[in-house]
Amino acid sequence: MDKLLTIVVPCYNEAFNIPLFFPKLRAFAEENNYALLAVNDGSLDNTGDLLNQLAEKSELKVLHHKCNCGYGAALKTGLKAVETEYAITVDADGQHRLQDISRCFNYLQEHNLDLVVGARTNDASGFYRNLGKWMIRMFAKSLLTLPVKDLNSGMKCYRMGEAKAYLSLCPDTMAFSDVILLLMINDNKSVSEIPIQVEPRLKGASTIGTRTAFVTIAEIMNLSVLLRPMTTFFRLGLFFGIFGIILSIFTYLKSSTITPAAVMMIMLGLVCFVLGLLGEQLSQIRKHLAGLKK
Repeated sequence: MDKLLTIVVPCYNEAFNIPLFFPKLRAFAEENNYALLAVNDGSLDNTGDLLNQLAEKSELKVLHHKCNCGYGAALKTGLKAVETEYAITVDADGQHRLQDISRCFNYLQEHNLDLVVGARTNDASGFYRNLGKWMIRMFAKSLLTLPVKDLNSGMKCYRMGEAKAYLSLCPDTMAFSDVILLLMINDNKSVSEIPIQVEPRLKGASTIGTRTAFVTIAEIMNLSVLLRPMTTFFRLGLFFGIFGIILSIFTYLKSSTITPAAVMMIMLGLVCFVLGLLGEQLSQIRKHLAGLKK
């Protein structure tokens, strides 16, 4: 029976977790006739050797980066190598429950979706990480109507015929999870989510920190220029333009003159409108080069 789903696992310095998690994952994949693919993202420990040893004893496929390229780069390498019709991404730290893999996959098939997100219902992230996630979600909601809440969940199930077209537009950083989701939503792909629960890391510490949140916000701001440049620059232009007009009226009523600052604000608003028009054209060119319809 041909396999329909590939489980893609990015790995970076997970030598402690691989002996604990991968035997269970490998047995689960074999039991359900799923393909299993791991990407060693230039680990500095013996993660690569452990994965190679497991590959010798099973159908596990292992790909290696010579240096650490980033979480998103590992996912892109893995997803580009997928040969099945569907793929699901799972973290190597053992936080994702194996039964949720089948739940996401079955839900995607039953509802004929292009992407299903495993939305974490018991995520025990700290205050700053939750604040960062909230800021990212609010910024994304200002651009698009979001059918999902957990944008950066590491468990996502893809219909690869749709998802592969977006990989070239995604960053190599942790922002990959957010960006590919927003790209597919922007192009009206069928996206949904189902609730999942996550377990504590088996061993080791997460590499996600405050810097990751800032990088993700920067990537989504960059994405806003790609997806909705006219909307983004129109808002900026409207803000500067209105502020400049109000300042002009205030200074004219007070001293019968219009200050250079007010004129500069109005001009800056006009510049933003022009940048929006140029950005719209560049966005269409970039999407065309990426092979997207829009």
